[in-house]
Amino acid sequence: MADIGSEETARVDVVYEKERVTIHPTQYGSSRISGKLRLYLQLGALFLSWEPNEGVDSFSTSSVTAEIEKYRNLYTIQALPVSDIRFIRRYNPTFGLEYIIIVLSSGLAFPPFYFYNGGTRELFATMKQHVFIIRSDDDPTLFLVNDFEDPLQKSLSSLELPGVATVANAMSRQNSFSFAGSVNEARHGDDAKHGGPSSIYEYGSKQKHKLNDPGRDLSLQVLEKFSLVTKFARDTTSSLFRENHSSGSHAYGRQKQEHVWDNRISDKYKDQQITQDDTSVLSDSTESDELLLVWGKKRGSPLTVDEWRAFLDPEGRIMDSKALRKKVFYGGVDHVLRKEVWKFLLGYHEYDSTQAEREYLAAMKREEYEAIKSQWKSISATQAKRFTKFRERKGLIDKDVVRTDRAVPFYEGDDNRNVVVLRDILLTYSFYNFDLGYCQGMSDFLAPILHVMEDESESFWCFASLMERLGGNFNRDQNGMHAQLLALSKLVELLDPPLHNYFRQNDCLNYFFCFRWVLIQFKREFSFDQIMLLWEVLWTQYLSEHFHLYLCVAILKRYRQRIIGEGMDFDTLLKFINELSGQINIDQAIQDAEALCTIAGDNGAACIPPGTPPSLPVETDGGLYLQEDDVL
Repeated sequence: MADIGSEETARVDVVYEKERVTIHPTQYGSSRISGKLRLYLQLGALFLSWEPNEGVDSFSTSSVTAEIEKYRNLYTIQALPVSDIRFIRRYNPTFGLEYIIIVLSSGLAFPPFYFYNGGTRELFATMKQHVFIIRSDDDPTLFLVNDFEDPLQKSLSSLELPGVATVANAMSRQNSFSFAGSVNEARHGDDAKHGGPSSIYEYGSKQKHKLNDPGRDLSLQVLEKFSLVTKFARDTTSSLFRENHSSGSHAYGRQKQEHVWDNRISDKYKDQQITQDDTSVLSDSTESDELLLVWGKKRGSPLTVDEWRAFLDPEGRIMDSKALRKKVFYGGVDHVLRKEVWKFLLGYHEYDSTQAEREYLAAMKREEYEAIKSQWKSISATQAKRFTKFRERKGLIDKDVVRTDRAVPFYEGDDNRNVVVLRDILLTYSFYNFDLGYCQGMSDFLAPILHVMEDESESFWCFASLMERLGGNFNRDQNGMHAQLLALSKLVELLDPPLHNYFRQNDCLNYFFCFRWVLIQFKREFSFDQIMLLWEVLWTQYLSEHFHLYLCVAILKRYRQRIIGEGMDFDTLLKFINELSGQINIDQAIQDAEALCTIAGDNGAACIPPGTPPSLPVETDGGLYLQEDDVL
């Protein structure tokens, strides 16, 4: 065993080391980042680290760009206590590279690590010598780490949220390790290259808490769990944003930000009144919470039946789709029309299709839906015993649908037929898109669609169209979520520099406190009726495909004074954000987001990388989703 420590720190013994362990942050081969993965012992505890190689990788076909450097910083693991790992998935496909996916107790997942020289078996053999690892009976690819408790009890313990701040602080105390040096020292110091003092955590003992309230909404807690990140995850990810935003190659420095704000009253808005109070809000001052962006248009009335008919030609084509989307964006849709209009907004129908074409499509799609549904309906009990993936997905769906929007009359009560239909659609989708399957949160998207359509087949196809855009939210590697949160960080830097600076100073630049907002597009923040209005506004994509990110900025900006004035740290901010549920004025938020989106213009659009959900993903030869044995 090699000693890579120094005299000033505890002895560090490397027990496993592998070169050419690589991440694929994008679908492009030139962006692959190779590095060294290590396991080492310090003070009797086992740690894992992954450090990218210096300079250009042998896989790269062009010079390393700022975007690649961003991923280097984001995914570098300085010193991860193996005790913080919940489970590891190991894949050894017949054709392709071996790879693993590490999932932390907080719910966060690192991207897949590909072993170009092999070595996953040796990695697990080494780990088994130092920590307790057990292979799942139901999933042979899944290895539970330090799993001493009953799985259900352990899940309830990790998901329990009696008070978000209390639990988050407890997690920080239980995982009380900190860098011995700064992030820059860890990355650039002489000792850091070999796991020296700058890259080692001082690790405290971890106490287990068993909190169990079966009456809680477990599905909600699963979603909120992703926001409860450990101090390790916050430090690691924040290092990316500190490096990324301080880089000289950053596309939008302070000069451009000041230019955006100094020119905020353009000729387009010159005829509209700007009050002195409004101007003070737009400055760097934090004296007022009232964000009155007066050029954001007031919300209009919903699309009426007569207005809808006026958009149609004699054969049922929509003559001006942009004008229709504009009308919906500013006023929404009368509920009696949603069944028809949503099919266009979601992409189930083409705007230039005739009524006859749509009727024919509906008949064909109904037959196709029934054929897909029959695939799982025909599975016998005997077959199901030998079909682990089906049993897992069905079990998860069965648990989720009985907790989804049960306070809404459409889904309330025992033996509700609509709940059964909700389950059937989700099971059918898991066969239609077997790679993506089912993930918690999908039922939240489907429930309003089924409520509006009241038709199983049409609800399925509308939901499938929506998942084409939002499926990236549910990818196992969480790249879709990471991309959106990174874009959100850039937008806040562009549109509210003081708030961005505050987040930077308080290690909040990872924006994980907005995770729930982005994951299920504010479903928990508004009432059922309000969320139908908000979603149809988002689906128009009238001003931006990523209008939901501007909505995040608008809400944060409106509460800027409280956030800064009360000196909120990450845990307090997370609690505050979660408690905004039901307190946000939806019309005001949309109006503010419109103003911010207009101000940002092309600069704002450039903050959002191509393929970021809900943009359609960039297709690869392996398909849309990196799952199971698919290897780039």
